[in-house]
Amino acid sequence: METANDKKKGPLFRGDIYIWIAVLLLCSISLVEVFSASSRLTFGKDSYLTPILSHVIHLAMGIVVMYVLHLIHYKWYKLFPVLLVPLSLALLAYLSFLSKQSAGAERWVDLGFFKLQPSELGKVAVVMTVASLLAKLKPDDEQSQSAVFLKILMVTGAFCLLIFTENLSTAILLGAVVYIMMILGGVSWKKMLGLTGVILAIGLTAVLVFVLVPPKTLSDSKFIPERALTWQARILDFTNSGSESKESAYEYARNTAPEKPQETHANIAIASSHFLGKGPGNSYERDYLQEASCDFIYAIIIEELGMVGAIFVLIVYIVLLFRIGKIAMRCTDKYPAYLAMGLGMMLGLQAFINMSVAVGLFPVTGQPLPLISKGGTSVLMASFSIGMLIGISNTLDRDLAAKRQATGGVSVPAVDADEEIEEL
Repeated sequence: METANDKKKGPLFRGDIYIWIAVLLLCSISLVEVFSASSRLTFGKDSYLTPILSHVIHLAMGIVVMYVLHLIHYKWYKLFPVLLVPLSLALLAYLSFLSKQSAGAERWVDLGFFKLQPSELGKVAVVMTVASLLAKLKPDDEQSQSAVFLKILMVTGAFCLLIFTENLSTAILLGAVVYIMMILGGVSWKKMLGLTGVILAIGLTAVLVFVLVPPKTLSDSKFIPERALTWQARILDFTNSGSESKESAYEYARNTAPEKPQETHANIAIASSHFLGKGPGNSYERDYLQEASCDFIYAIIIEELGMVGAIFVLIVYIVLLFRIGKIAMRCTDKYPAYLAMGLGMMLGLQAFINMSVAVGLFPVTGQPLPLISKGGTSVLMASFSIGMLIGISNTLDRDLAAKRQATGGVSVPAVDADEEIEEL
């Protein structure tokens, strides 16, 4: 057994050291680039340091959250959804039915000292809940299959329905992560094929509505969310249709939607970056690009750090995802394995979407770049997720050390990070 003295002699930061290094690198890049990209936020302010100081506080809080969580055994993580699920559901319901719009999108609950984004809480809560449900799934038991499948659909569906009116991209991201988790978790192919058909039908219908229905009709409809014009403008902008009728529809939607075009300034930032970039703090487009410190932070990174910086950030995320995958492979219990896979996919897809939007591969969305973009709730929930991932790694390391001590120092390959374990 590990004694108190043994614990004191251990390293300060435990678990996967490569994840800690990746976190340190991402936070360092974030401090430099958010400070540079926050120029728009300082217009009319008394101090140009206010935005970066709030970001420093959020990053510091995130590091504290990571540190505390990485010391906790992963079995206690099952208790978190008990609080997070009802809390995030209540806040999302409040935004949907009771709150007033903020900048055309109902995304934040103003707590006075902090603006909370419930969708960020909700997506982590759903992933944790789905991981717990999949851990109870018995692949050969039809009753278990049906019960778990139904519960996952109910939880995910409730959150996605509440989220999509204020943040469609987050709802799609959450649905995609849960869908992949169900495939990896052993949900029967018949159920997944049926679900796939329903998703494709809904998606195709939605795209046809946005492409074919005139914006004026969408605007007058009582059953269409108010942000539908924004979605339509982004879809038409991304497809860049040249017909006169669709161009007219695009112009109407663009003029009516609350957001202004951001792609042009992001493209200018990237095109003017060259190989090494303009250097930290030398961005020109930060003064014109909306959400430069959040949604389009990757464009500012490319402008200031060039292709070298862009590739470096991409590599850091790839290493982070690779290490998360190694953690999932080490797990002999289903729950931590599914939790690691779900959180890893959430972080990875979110980073991929943000970077793809910045370089013009995806329509404009509101997904922040994990641990780099400015944003209190997004930083804290990304830190919460990574803290649990490191906590799983730390628990596995402690269990391995305990087993080796119990067997007199003999290696225990069943939980060796470099060897494959039994298939879940």
